[in-house]
Amino acid sequence: MTRKLLLFCVDQDRLQEIRRLAQRMDIEVIRIERPSYWQKLGYLAKMPGFTEEARVYMGAEFPEEMMLMVGFGRRDLDWFLAAWKETGLSPVRLKAMATQTNLQWSPVALFQELFEEDRQMRFGS
Repeated sequence: MTRKLLLFCVDQDRLQEIRRLAQRMDIEVIRIERPSYWQKLGYLAKMPGFTEEARVYMGAEFPEEMMLMVGFGRRDLDWFLAAWKETGLSPVRLKAMATQTNLQWSPVALFQELFEEDRQMRFGS
């Protein structure tokens, strides 16, 4: 499976830096635009078996960046995160590995889940 990064709420300059890193590592970068935030993540990742939803997201942009890593094994993840750190790119706090479960979710659902997990880790329940 091709490794992919789905990026949300990433500005153009940062997107270019991430693309440079990903290109060296043979990782496809897909920037997801706000109107697509109701689509299933599997559809946005171009996975077989997912179809486009008729809904268009009209809500606010996410307040911070989010990244979904698709097709990464454990070693791929370690390798990618080490290379990310080595480049000096600031981290994306809200990030996840794709799973069979979260590929069924929308970006909105993933953002809510990751935002809450991050809040609990930083501030407790």
